[in-house]
Amino acid sequence: MSNLVESGTKEEVAHLRSKNRFYVAGWVANTSGENPQELPESCKGNAAIEKQHEDYLSGYGDSYANYESLAAQYDQFYS
Repeated sequence: MSNLVESGTKEEVAHLRSKNRFYVAGWVANTSGENPQELPESCKGNAAIEKQHEDYLSGYGDSYANYESLAAQYDQFYS
């Protein structure tokens, strides 16, 4: 993810609307303070489910990176 988006803004809504529901679920899980879900052993080998889980982890990771970058900018601005 290249553009930083602040929580609750039109930019965040537009970003999430451009993604699939698995990406959004990962994004929301991170913003809610949840640990990322692991892919169950029973789902390994199922290409469709593995792709959905990959999208979930991508959303989770992008959300984490986004908020870490925003925090660094705020810290830089206010210090």
